[in-house]
Amino acid sequence: MNKDLPSRLPGVAGPLLALAAMGYAHLASADAVSPLNGLVSEYALRVDSAWAMTGGTIALAMGCLWVAYLLARVDPVRGAAARALFVASALGLLLTATFPTDAAPGVTSIGGEIHRWSAAVVFTALPCAGWMLGRRSGSRALAGAAVASVVLLAWFLAAHPGSLVSDLIGGPDHYGLAQRLLLLSEMTLVLLAALRSGHLDGDDATDRLGHRRPGSDRGVTVPIQPGPNDARRPHQPIGRL
Repeated sequence: MNKDLPSRLPGVAGPLLALAAMGYAHLASADAVSPLNGLVSEYALRVDSAWAMTGGTIALAMGCLWVAYLLARVDPVRGAAARALFVASALGLLLTATFPTDAAPGVTSIGGEIHRWSAAVVFTALPCAGWMLGRRSGSRALAGAAVASVVLLAWFLAAHPGSLVSDLIGGPDHYGLAQRLLLLSEMTLVLLAALRSGHLDGDDATDRLGHRRPGSDRGVTVPIQPGPNDARRPHQPIGRL
């Protein structure tokens, strides 16, 4: 691990704290919100679980920001796109924590609209960021988490009431479960991204982002200039470039 890089701990702690907070909210409001057809944002409307959901959302946002910071330190140029998406996700999470969903069925206020579209940014930006980072770093786990998030997002959108196919697939009975699995996959994605971007690989030639380290190229050979008698000598190695 490169000692010059900051600790991965804040990036790892963010999604873990978010997961713990969501678990607590489920237990605290188990009699009021169904895990099958109730949205996770409804826990923020309950007195006994609102603080946990708000704190967990902020913790996940901090995890996203820390991953973006790690990417800026490790690969400031090639990691710019993924870094921007992690920052956008963090801002979306902070907005969802600031503006809770509406209690009435459907969206009836400006705050509810902000909450809905902020959540949409999070649900779409994180899989894109995870896919970019997973492909660049060669992490199948991270790329797999991104693909799983996309699949679960498609399930959630299809099952959500108001979708054209919601009634055909019985969406109102399980769209809450789809959202919970989607959140779980995206928390896992942030956790894997923090682990992947926060330190370099032990291989002498390649770092965590798959780039060749300075001085890691193989030795090359070039022909030596002709001798005094115009007789060429055999190729000899000149070492590393």
